[in-house]
Formats: sequence, structure tokens, C-alpha cells
Amino acid sequence: MTSADHSAALSPSRIGTFRNCPLQFRFQVIDKLPTKESPVRRRGTLVHSVLENLFDLPAKERRFESADQKIYEIWEDTIDENPELYAELFKGDKSEENQFLESCRELLANYFLMENPDRLNPAHREKYLRVTNKDHLRLHGYIDRVDISPTGLVRIVDYKTGKAPAERYIGPYQFQIRFYALIWYLTQGDLPARLQLLFLKDRQVYTYTPTIADIDATNAEILAVWEQISSQARSGDFPPRRSPLCNWCDYRAHCPLLGANPPEISEEGVQKLLSTQVN
Repeated sequence: MTSADHSAALSPSRIGTFRNCPLQFRFQVIDKLPTKESPVRRRGTLVHSVLENLFDLPAKERRFESADQKIYEIWEDTIDENPELYAELFKGDKSEENQFLESCRELLANYFLMENPDRLNPAHREKYLRVTNKDHLRLHGYIDRVDISPTGLVRIVDYKTGKAPAERYIGPYQFQIRFYALIWYLTQGDLPARLQLLFLKDRQVYTYTPTIADIDATNAEILAVWEQISSQARSGDFPPRRSPLCNWCDYRAHCPLLGANPPEISEEGVQKLLSTQVN
């Protein structure tokens, strides 16, 4: 799958970015401005990789000790492939690296308090799905894990390395897991029986049972967001939106809310984005 293919499809994360700040969406998706590595992002990547690889082991070996070893193996491979990453993340401070790895260990230890992986036999891990929906929109996403019971019931599982949100803030997470249910339904032809979010930071589980009405509502929600995105793309006006997330934004040096002048919008990026909807 090429980067051009990915640029012409909507995912839950891209929709979430647009809802948080249209200008950030423009910088990320249309202009493709570079982002900085961060320990938080890299921790999520590392923990997900360990959980994906865990199920390569025989059931009796799926223990925390095995996952703990995988952390260091995968991390060493990552640094070997990208030596500059270490300096970028930790500025050469070994103690910061140790804290980072320990935080990964804590998240994985929590996972083993939430599930017994020796009793699971996932049908898919990091399952990539891509589809065009009834509104001619290209959609795609990676599903962390798909479990299928002997009777054919499907459970979609998504790992979260952050804290579980308060109930009033669950909406974006619920949308994401419903998005996965939608693309599974459109590509596989059956409705998942259960959707599950595992928040590893505080060992919270969010479970949802989707319906066909949810599929229709999610399609409609995606279309409504796309109409905003495409309208702003045609006008070239993606307004910034101030929020507490601004403090962690990769694009502060380009943001007019902070007195900067944004670069010219990429016309090539606009055209690629608009091809998300098939004529």
C-alpha cells in the first residue's frame, strides 16, 4: 500500500484530527509537514508491537515474562534500524530511556491482569481493511485484533495505551471502534457481535454491541465530516481551533493562533485528498 493510497482515504484518526483542529488536519494530511517523534507515540507503537507478536508464541508461553523480553528485543531492533531515534527521543539520557521502557512494562503487566492470552486464538492481528462505502468514500483502518469464536461470532479489540476517558468524553473512542465495525461489515459481510476497547493505563474495558442502525449512523457521521473537509479543501480555508491539545501540537511553529504565518496550502495535496470520494 503506497502513501498516495493512504492519503486518499479516511480513517478514524484522520477524522479525529479534523474534529480537534481543521488546520492541524491540513498540515498533517494535505501539506504533510514533518512531525517530531515523542516518547508517548513511540510507547504506543512498541506496546502494540509486543501484543501483536505475543500471539506468535505457543499458548503456554504467553506470559508477562515473554512479553517483557519482547519489549527489549523489539526496541533494540528499532534503534538498530533508526539510530537517530534514540537521540531524538531521549537526548542521550539513558535514565529517560529506562523510564520509557519501564512505562511500557507497566502497560503490558496491566494487560495480563485484563486478559488471559493463553486462552485466546486471534483470527487476525493488525488487520488492514480498505473499502469504499455507499457514499463513494474510501475508508481504511488497522484493527489491532479480531477474535472469532467457534460459532463464528466476531469480536473487534482495540488496545489503548492512555487512560480511559470520563464517560462524557467516550464519544471519539466509541466512534473509532464503530468505524472499525463498519469497515469490517462492509468488507466481510457480517456484523461484529462485540466491540472492545482495552485501556491499559488503568485497566479499564469498554464494551459495545453494535447494531445495523449503528452502521448506518456511522456512515452518516462520516459523510457529514467529509462534507466539511471537502468544502474546506476546495476553499483552502482550514481554520485553527484552540484547545488544551495545542500544547502538544507538532505544528505550533506554523499556527496563526501563536502568531505564525502558515505556509501555502499544497494544491497537489488538496487534489489527492478530494480523490477520497470516488466519482
